[in-house]
Amino acid sequence: MKGIVHYRDKPLPPGKAFWLGAACLVWMSAVSLSLTPLDNIVYDWFFTWVDYQGAGPDGTAYLQGYPQEIVLTTLLICAPFTGFTLPLLEEYYFRGFLLPRLPQLGKWAPLFNTFFFSVYHFWAPWTVLSKLVFLYPGVWLAWKKQDIRISIAMHPGSALLMTVVGVIALASGAYTM
Repeated sequence: MKGIVHYRDKPLPPGKAFWLGAACLVWMSAVSLSLTPLDNIVYDWFFTWVDYQGAGPDGTAYLQGYPQEIVLTTLLICAPFTGFTLPLLEEYYFRGFLLPRLPQLGKWAPLFNTFFFSVYHFWAPWTVLSKLVFLYPGVWLAWKKQDIRISIAMHPGSALLMTVVGVIALASGAYTM
């Protein structure tokens, strides 16, 4: 991947990369959860014509009626892919490949990159605004420090964290179907 995925050539010291990545992971996790009401408002105002089962105040309502064991098994099978691998691939493309190829945008490159990434999730356009807010700091830091590990800690790290929390909540009975 040398020469294709950038922002790996001059990495930050491991400790600094860890703390910046951890801060971005906490930011993304907390802010994305707190912006769910914004997503719901945008959906209710502009996108109710889209029949999307994961929208609304309870994003898991479409799972109701399935046995908890089936949902947990499916989550465990899918977790390595949707909980880490796919977000990692998105980071390699959007931050490691695309972002370094936007030098003509100067300091606007991270904002455009965040916007492109948000719109790329076209199946849920009502989440574009919240994605701009919770992704931008990690994208900006990855661009500013030229270290993709920051955005990897943020995005795949947060997806993995949410997946693990979901599995634990289901397995422990803290969340029931």
